[in-house]
Amino acid sequence: MQFSLPRIPAVLAVAAALVLTIPASAQAGHDDSGTDPDNRNQAVKGFSLTANGVSAMNHGKAELERSVITTSWGGGDIEVYDSAYGDTKWHGRTDCTNWNALWTSCDIIRVRLNTSYSKSASQWKSLGCHEFGHTADLGHRYSSTDTDNNSCMRIEIWPTRYDQHDLNAINAGT
Repeated sequence: MQFSLPRIPAVLAVAAALVLTIPASAQAGHDDSGTDPDNRNQAVKGFSLTANGVSAMNHGKAELERSVITTSWGGGDIEVYDSAYGDTKWHGRTDCTNWNALWTSCDIIRVRLNTSYSKSASQWKSLGCHEFGHTADLGHRYSSTDTDNNSCMRIEIWPTRYDQHDLNAINAGT
């Protein structure tokens, strides 16, 4: 079978469109590659939260305010839920429930906080900071990338704030 030259650009255009519409999988790097916010203004709304869930949400929202992201109360951008999700091996989960048409940013980000595990008041704040970090497209940090042990994006420990590295990543990425 022989292709004419006018078909080749059309085939390349279709291939490029397919690549752009496939969402990127989450990576272990500091860029979460899974919850890119659609803009720098994020409205936050909690749904039937426990007192601990409210504390986590309020602290996570306040930590985002330390970056270039501004937040408000209301619906439409970040939805926060807490529940006894069971022995899932996770304390919190963040995912996109509504991607934009090109799959390049997230219009609605869902944060789920697991009440099945006992946590101190400080750990709830750390969890809120951590999950809200994912809403700003931050990925996990490890001892090799957080040598002073002060980022709430760490998964092995419970700091309650973003460090300067986290803030720089949010500011550069939004």
